[in-house]
Amino acid sequence: MFNKGESGDPIYFNVGQNIAANTNQLLLKKPDGTELIKTATVGTTNFTSTTKGLFNANEYVFYTVQIGDIDVAGQWQVRVVSTFPSGKVRNTRWQKADVEH
Repeated sequence: MFNKGESGDPIYFNVGQNIAANTNQLLLKKPDGTELIKTATVGTTNFTSTTKGLFNANEYVFYTVQIGDIDVAGQWQVRVVSTFPSGKVRNTRWQKADVEH
């Protein structure tokens, strides 16, 4: 969960397969359907989320929220678009993210 106007905190997203060689983007969908496309960084060490468990190295991405990214309250959605060197694209399912006032 985030607060409107918040910045500096990372968003972690577990993809579940090795995406280290891919181009990875995090899509943030606002409550009105507008999408923000952000470059995501692949995590290179194992990471344990207190709510989601173990994320294996090279199988998750993170993005640090910038000023102005989270500008409205409501139910957002987040997903990863990962493009393999071959050109194959993998879109994860949308996950809900609540933003408070």
